Amino acid sequence: MTVPKRFDILRFMSALLKVFAWICLVLSILMAIGVVLFGAQASQFLGDASGAAGLLIGGGGGIVAGLFILLAGLIYFIILYASGEMISLQLAVEENTRLTAALLLRMHQDSQVDTRSSSYPGGFTSEPEPYQ
Repeated sequence: MTVPKRFDILRFMSALLKVFAWICLVLSILMAIGVVLFGAQASQFLGDASGAAGLLIGGGGGIVAGLFILLAGLIYFIILYASGEMISLQLAVEENTRLTAALLLRMHQDSQVDTRSSSYPGGFTSEPEPYQ
């Protein structure tokens, strides 16, 4: 037995959040690689840069910035993907609850079938039959 699927917008939003999560992860990886490469090339062009600019733009600073970008992208990926999965989980619970309720109703209706025979006029089953 199946129940009709409801809440199409929530199913769409769940899938969209999961797609955004993967896009965010891929873009953060590409950005981290770009920052590391840019940091290495920038240190060659600037030579002996001193101060904060030398630390941020230098080869080591590019690696550190790339790791921070990668970590932030990973955190955003986890948050977005978990949000999409949470919506999917809630939809699955709702669908399972409706299916269980429909099956219980069907079982109840099947148990309500008239089990009395037509030859017995009524009364309790423990009562003796009337004398004739």
